[in-house]
Amino acid sequence: MSFAVAAELYDRFMGRYSVLLSPQLADFAEVRSGQRVLDVGCGPGALTAALVTRLGSAAVAAVDPSEPFVAAARERNPEVEVLRASAEQLPFPDQTFDAALAQLVVHFMSDPVAGLAEMARVTRRDGVVAASVWDHASGQGLLSLGGRT
Repeated sequence: MSFAVAAELYDRFMGRYSVLLSPQLADFAEVRSGQRVLDVGCGPGALTAALVTRLGSAAVAAVDPSEPFVAAARERNPEVEVLRASAEQLPFPDQTFDAALAQLVVHFMSDPVAGLAEMARVTRRDGVVAASVWDHASGQGLLSLGGRT
């Protein structure tokens, strides 16, 4: 799935969550200096920016199938390799990254199993594949009224 919406509109709706979640996902994945990390489904670049702050631009790559999001992520993170690609067909050789992260995107993949398998393929054998998703199963999705956050 690809979003055909302006990055600024996405920022107003999802950005407020993405910016806060990004450092938490990087912490959970134990992303640290010296690693090379891929942001899968980067959107306009919230997680990408958090990874750049932590690792530097040369250690981060990002992909998204949406051209407006790729353009925004490139503009916001000009030294990062940002490519237009889906999670199900990542344009990188096997074992390129120390970690592959997907923030709030697995539920939008056309084939989540294939997307996660691709993330594993491009991650080194002892690397980390991590994702965050909305908790829809317990009624705590994006637009729920209360409960956990």
